Amino acid sequence: MKIVHVAQYLNPGYGYQENILPYYQQQLGHEVVLLTSTHSNGFNGENRVYPTGESCENGFRVRRLAIRAELKDKFVVFKDLYQAIVEEQPDYIFHHMPATLSIHTVCQYKKDHPAVFLAIDNHADRSISIKNRLLRTLYYSVAWKYFLKAQDPWIDLFFGVTPARCLFLWEDLGVPRDKVRLLPIGADSRATQATVDPGRFRQRHQLPADSILIAHGGKMTADKQTVRILEAFHRISNPNLCLLLFGAIDDSNIQSWLEKDSRIRYLGWLDRAETMTVLENCNFGIWNSRHTTLLEDALAAHLPMLLRYYGSTSHLLDGSGLYLYDGSVREIQENMQLLIDHPDLLQSLKTRAALHARLLDYATIARESLAYADSTRPQEIHRRLMNVQYCDWDYPQFRDLADE
Repeated sequence: MKIVHVAQYLNPGYGYQENILPYYQQQLGHEVVLLTSTHSNGFNGENRVYPTGESCENGFRVRRLAIRAELKDKFVVFKDLYQAIVEEQPDYIFHHMPATLSIHTVCQYKKDHPAVFLAIDNHADRSISIKNRLLRTLYYSVAWKYFLKAQDPWIDLFFGVTPARCLFLWEDLGVPRDKVRLLPIGADSRATQATVDPGRFRQRHQLPADSILIAHGGKMTADKQTVRILEAFHRISNPNLCLLLFGAIDDSNIQSWLEKDSRIRYLGWLDRAETMTVLENCNFGIWNSRHTTLLEDALAAHLPMLLRYYGSTSHLLDGSGLYLYDGSVREIQENMQLLIDHPDLLQSLKTRAALHARLLDYATIARESLAYADSTRPQEIHRRLMNVQYCDWDYPQFRDLADE
């Protein structure tokens, strides 16, 4: 099968779905190419503009196409996207993100080539979309809703990468519910194969051999409430603890905690391999706010987690961690203390994390993504995780963690 992915941006070397899913589909014996723009998001001050032409990402082919315009971090207006698709002659088009003008182009190709399978995936939920409700309604539930309604006859399926992002498709964008399936961001088991010896890891970072290591990483902004984690950690007087922070700090309040508590270590901005090494060598991780792809990386590392419960994390724990429901300093402290005081519980959570990682492994997700081309009936992941065992649809913050 020839599979063509269409993504607005590609950030080389990152652990995003568009960097990884095509690799796993290719490993199943299919020919895969990603069509994207000459731009990336430019994270952490990195280069944003790349030349047109072909390159390689994780072993699959990438074609960067020129653009006419851009609404930064939302979408681009491609030049000659239709012609590039014609040249590739796909059997399956996997388009990333529904609120983009290139949807019209892939739907036009589907209209001209009815045998091709066309799937659109969605990475937006209310917690990470436009904060102003009026603007969000106008942008998504008016403009893009009616745009997608016009394209809907040519789209076979929509994928939400979390349960909340499935809800966003049918509640905010008006996509028919029977055309939405859960196809999560996956755990990249391949990324855990180059492990670093725990002793060497601790020696490199000058960490005591018997200390309990807790991980927290990503872009640490004020609205992600990292300071609550730091305060909760500081309240636990155990000298045998280390909290390892990594990523980008964009909250001036964090620095004072680094100075106040020597057990809190900031490792800086880490590349993907270094990030995986940290996750594999910690005892547990904690994220008290919105979804980040670090959560799937932590799952791949079989790391027990403390996570804030809402619709974009509800599928990530299955006896493999503990959920936080109000995210208060007290709640964080009590749950951290519980894991610290009960190593047998921590080991049990780690065992369950390894089992859950199999279900959410990218190899499984790649197989299911292709199985939908044969039948649009829900696959195992959707059937297991889009139900009340995992999804409390009536929980006040299930759709929007900002509604606190």
